[in-house]
Order: sequence, then structure tokens, then C-alpha cells
Amino acid sequence: VALFAGGKMAARVVVAGSPWRRLVPAALWERPHRLQHGGQPDQSDQPIQMENPYSEPPKKCILCGINVDYKNVQLLSQFVSPHTGCIYGRHITGLCNKKQKEIAKAIRRAHVFGLMPVMFKHPSFLTDPKICNIKYPD
Repeated sequence: VALFAGGKMAARVVVAGSPWRRLVPAALWERPHRLQHGGQPDQSDQPIQMENPYSEPPKKCILCGINVDYKNVQLLSQFVSPHTGCIYGRHITGLCNKKQKEIAKAIRRAHVFGLMPVMFKHPSFLTDPKICNIKYPD
């Protein structure tokens, strides 16, 4: 009970719950009618299972099952940068660990025997189709 100006007394009603309950209509606090009787929502509103359209296909090694030889310079040159002569890493070549090591070893052996240039890619192989997944233009 509180006294107001003029000496009038007024009863103050306290509502149980949060103060937001007083500001929002009671109809919004009730459960929806479709769920009150234990009914299930329509199946047309339910999400359906589908595969991810943005997922990339699983990567697999393109050289598994192929014999890597240091004398096959055209194959080895596909895994070398045309500008620097550096060997591409696994994230670019998409090879498995075993084949990446074999390619690197064969490229180094071809360098030692003079079959491949060290600082650049041989010009006759510059027009070969790209095997590696290179995201930037040459």
C-alpha cells in the first residue's frame, strides 16, 4: 500500500514473473494451439535431408598406381613452378605423402643428372595441361 499526493491510498498489485510479462499480451505467453493438444507439426514444414551442395569431392592421389621415374621429365615438370623451378607442395599437387616424396626425390635426381633445369621449367613443357590444382594464374 502506498500513499499518493492528496492522502489517497492505492493498492499496488505485484505480478509474479518477469516485468516483461506485464508488457507483452498474455496470448503470446501461451503455447501455440497446434502444440497444446499433443499434435505434431505438419511434415511439410520439417527440414529434409540433402547432401551439401558446396562440399568438394574427396581428393585422391592422381599418381597412385603410376610408377614415378626420374627419366620421365615431362611428368616431373608438371610439379615444378615455371617461374622459380620450385617443387609444388602437397596442398597444391594433391598427392599423397608417399607419392609427393617420390616426386621430390625424382625431380632432385633429374636435376643432378642434368635432365631438368633447376631454376625454371623447360620451355617445351610450358604449354602442357595443368595437373596441379593451382589457384593463381601464371
